[in-house]
Amino acid sequence: MRKKYAIVLICCLLIGSMSLSACRKKNNDTDGNPVVVTIEPTVTPTESIDETTDNSDDKDSDSDEITATVTPTQFISDSDAIKLIQNKIGERGYYIELLDDHLNVGDDTYYTFQISDSTTNIEPVVIVNNVTGEILCYYTDGTTAPFSEFPLFTKIDETITSSSEENIIKKDDALEMLSKVPKETLGLPAPINEYTVIYDDWTTFINGIDCYGINVYSKSEDKMINMGLFYVAVDGSKMFMFDVMEDDFVEIKAEK
Repeated sequence: MRKKYAIVLICCLLIGSMSLSACRKKNNDTDGNPVVVTIEPTVTPTESIDETTDNSDDKDSDSDEITATVTPTQFISDSDAIKLIQNKIGERGYYIELLDDHLNVGDDTYYTFQISDSTTNIEPVVIVNNVTGEILCYYTDGTTAPFSEFPLFTKIDETITSSSEENIIKKDDALEMLSKVPKETLGLPAPINEYTVIYDDWTTFINGIDCYGINVYSKSEDKMINMGLFYVAVDGSKMFMFDVMEDDFVEIKAEK
């Protein structure tokens, strides 16, 4: 048995030496020169989560800074522009019609409005800057002028200046006058003092008299319901209410 193991071992050694010899021959080039075989080490890539996260954060922060510094232009609507005109002319009996929503004057863009009464158009047309809200007169030749040249502005201005300051009452005094009028006369279910009252920021010209506007609201389920529009002359001489059915102002006769 030992002889057999010895023979097997010798055979293995012979085979191994022959393999080494063959390998050496393969490492020689065609001219018999040895060829150096370089084995590159295998590198396992590793994930760099922190660096990726940091770069992402930097980009987000840069984006936030850009958003914060760039302010988009805020445009007013045509309905808001109409309110600005109403605040100036103070008269609810006039019609304000939008003619153009994109009139270019210089570098600015304006809304163009035609103001009229029940019989005729009032010239010139009025333009409102769609960003700043500036109101101007606009003539047919393309020129502009301050709104103070508009006929209605002049009429209201003269009315206010012609009134003596001693005769002008305060808004609270105007509300006090209305509170003395019976609720039935005012067309209200309850006395006016039980409602929410909001004063107009402008005066309204009614029958040649400059008046304070008093809006009466009731609150129902978080909603404000308009119960009536009332007007008191700035000198306290007359009181009016707006009749929705008649679409006109009706004088309120105070009971003596």
